[in-house]
Amino acid sequence: MMNKDWKNKLRKKFHRFFWHGYWTDPTVFFSFALALLANAGMWFAIWRIVKPTDQPMILHYNVYFGIDAIGDWRNVFLMPALALAFLLVNVVLSRFFYYKERLISYLFALMALVIQCLMAVGLGSVILINF
Repeated sequence: MMNKDWKNKLRKKFHRFFWHGYWTDPTVFFSFALALLANAGMWFAIWRIVKPTDQPMILHYNVYFGIDAIGDWRNVFLMPALALAFLLVNVVLSRFFYYKERLISYLFALMALVIQCLMAVGLGSVILINF
């Protein structure tokens, strides 16, 4: 009896979160859809281009100081993973503020897209420098 009760509660919360007017708002929907597409593109680029190697990779470079972060090939996966974590946090915060303050909700949604784009540019430069 207890087992079924918590499953029903979780199902109702899941349903309330996803089947909501929030997701039909064009600003929110297209911001998160494009952000998810950018994140999927980052994962696809890593899958196609990055190959396991024993040599260290340049993970960060800037004009003033040159190379300032070197790491293993696995560290390249941290960029899209961190971007995905930011995306999930922004989805939850945007959904939370949607009926309280819609402008803040839109800002979280748009910032999710901006973060994905900036991470994609950073990942592109890492791939361009190393491969």
